[in-house]
Order: sequence, then structure tokens, then C-alpha cells
Amino acid sequence: MRKKLLSLVLVCAMTMTMFVACGKSADTSSNKDAAATTATEKSMVIGDTTFNAENWEETINPHVTYNGWPCIRYGVGETLVHYTDTMELEPWLATSWENDGDKVWTITLRDGVKFSSGRDMDAEAVKQCFEHLLENHDRAPLDTKIESMEADGLTLKVTTTEANPALMNYLGDPYACIIDVDASDFENGIVAGTGPYKATELVTDDHLSLVPNEYYWNGTPKLANLTIRTISDGDTLSAALLSGDIDAAYGMAYEAYPNFENDNFQFSSIQTSRAFFASMNMTSPVIKDDAVRRAIAMGIDKEGFVATLLDGHGVVGNGAFPDGFSKFGGENIKTETYNPEEAKKILEDAGWVDTDGDGIREKDGKKLVVRWLTYPSRQELPLLAESVQSTLKEIGIDVDINCTANRRDFLADMSSNGLQLWCIREH
Repeated sequence: MRKKLLSLVLVCAMTMTMFVACGKSADTSSNKDAAATTATEKSMVIGDTTFNAENWEETINPHVTYNGWPCIRYGVGETLVHYTDTMELEPWLATSWENDGDKVWTITLRDGVKFSSGRDMDAEAVKQCFEHLLENHDRAPLDTKIESMEADGLTLKVTTTEANPALMNYLGDPYACIIDVDASDFENGIVAGTGPYKATELVTDDHLSLVPNEYYWNGTPKLANLTIRTISDGDTLSAALLSGDIDAAYGMAYEAYPNFENDNFQFSSIQTSRAFFASMNMTSPVIKDDAVRRAIAMGIDKEGFVATLLDGHGVVGNGAFPDGFSKFGGENIKTETYNPEEAKKILEDAGWVDTDGDGIREKDGKKLVVRWLTYPSRQELPLLAESVQSTLKEIGIDVDINCTANRRDFLADMSSNGLQLWCIREH
């Protein structure tokens, strides 16, 4: 681990399972009337372990924290651009874009797109959407660096405070879903987007109800009713799918996969950069110690976690991206491999010694204890915490695990609660 390392990548999952769904694939029809008839007959219920306040997904309002993810995931919102499987940008609600080589971008919007409210999506509506985003979102202003915008028909001119070559990449983030600000019910977390579905009811940590967007620009939605049920417990999610209480599951625990490996179920997945990783609190005196950070990196059995607890559904992470993933492959950024004996030596040389024989090292009268925060709705994270607790104990580090859905309160005040390390699963 490098001296200035602020986060430790643990496991980069090569595939993210989007849905486990019951039943065979439905036949598709080229007949538009048949598709419309199908839409009036079919309903679907999806269980989701991540659609909850615990994961900063309280609503589908993309302009607040990470609520853009369910907005785009469940067909309410769309962005100007999106990514191919090789992480290249391609048009979505925008058909083209160009930069003057400095701070000015000219974006041409797709013609014929309407919001679920019936309003045309033109440059003025997109400008209004981005203005609301910049006023309310915590990350978007710094990411996009937008200073001003000019709308003219289907052309949006964007000027940034400084040259920002990555502007269009940021406008592909779910927080940049294009919504009709005037028609959105922000108080109740429901927005009017351009996607195939329209939200009719939302109860945080319980469910989201959707119906087809009658104005959808890109075909006929296939479902008459779509319900997203929040089921944060992995065992409950698995049981609900097996019993037929739900039709599909998002965020299924890997340990439950064997229950669904038959002809009655289908897995839909794609290679991503999603990773399990631990972030370190560099204000903690313990974590500031280079030897401790390096020993932690060497003391975590990443290979064992992937092989045993993930049942091979992933690869050991070398960096922020998996090996061979686009041009940012992890093969160019190497992290420490599992080496408990070397970790012990590093700690010994740094003065961390077990003087009282209880198996936990001390230095200057202070026990080597790491407080580890994680949360339950990402199904593998508690398992990872327990795995780390076991392997770090072998090198003399005591890991105090706090697995709580209330992690946001802890992260908000790390200076007073002594939190030293927290583990999450993110992009």
C-alpha cells in the first residue's frame, strides 16, 4: 500500500447481476398493436435490496444524493448520453455534442422526445433541469463546473468555469437524468422523466409503483404495471422469489445463486467496475500509521473472499477497475497481495507488539483496534467484514465491526465517534 493511499480496493466484481427473473424470456413481436395489447395485460413485481434510505436511494429524485440510480434503473429518467459496455459515450437524449477546445459545449438534443407530463423536451426544459440540479445536488456543481447555459430550440450551449473535458461523462451520471422540473413532485420524491415508465406512488423503504409513459419516444413499454418492492434482507429476497411473491430480484446475494441455477430462472448481468472497497479515515492516528495501512492491505485474504464467500463471482481487485476493463485496466495499478507473515513483520518493525499475550498488538499503551463500519443491504459486505476480522486477527489487529443501516449518521461525524474504516460497494 502506498503511503498516501486513501482507500483500499478489496474486490472488483467482474459482473453485476442486474436481475434474477422467474420464467423463460417472453417472445417479442414486431406488431405494434400486439405490443400495446401486451402492455395492458402484463404486470411485474421486482424486489430490490438497494432501493432504500440506507443506500441514499430514498426517492427517485435524481437531484438528491444517489437517487438518480433508481430513477434511471426503473425507467423513469434518461440522461443525455450513456455508456457502452466498453465505457465509451454514445448518444441518448442528445444526438451530438462538441467542444470549442476550451469552456464552451454545444449539445444537440433528440427531436420528438416528451416527458411523461406531456411537455416537449427541448433545450429550455433541459436548461431548467440542470439549473435545479446545480442548486440542489452535492456533487454536480463541482463535477460539471457549469457556469451558464443558453437554450435555443433543440440546442443547448453550456459554458463552464474552466475547461472540463469530462463534462459529457458527468452528464451521463444518473444525477443528470433529464426531468420536467415544473411537473415533478419533489416533496414526495416523484419526478416526471422521459423514460418508458411513469411513477404513480412512492413510499420510501417500501415500494415504488409505475405505469407506462404514454408519451415515450422509443417504443411501447411492455408492462401495464411495474412495482418495485424494497426487500433489504437477502434471505427474504431469495425466499420471495422462490415462492413467487416477486417476479424478479435485484441485488441477490451470491450465496443464494445455487437456488436459482435451473431452467426456471434467468440471470441478467454485465461486466462493470463495481467493487467492494474499504475507505480509511486519514484523521485517525492509527490509520495515519503507514505500517498499519500496509499491514491491513497484506492481511486481507482477497483471494479467499472471492473464491469462498463470493463463490467465484468476481475477481481480486488490483485497483479501481478490473483487469482488462476498457483502457483503464487494473493491471497497471497493483495493490498488496495477501501475505500475513510479511504483515506481522511490518507491524513488529513499526513498534506494534503483543506484550500481554492476548493476540492483539499494542504501541505506546494503545491496543491496535480498527473500528469497521458496514451495512447489511449490500448482501456481501457483512460477510466481508467478518472475513477481514478473522484474517486481521491473525496478524494482531482487532477489528470492531459495526454493521448498521444507520451508517449515514456515523459517516457524518467521524471525528467524534472514532470511526477508522468503512466498507461499501460502489462504482
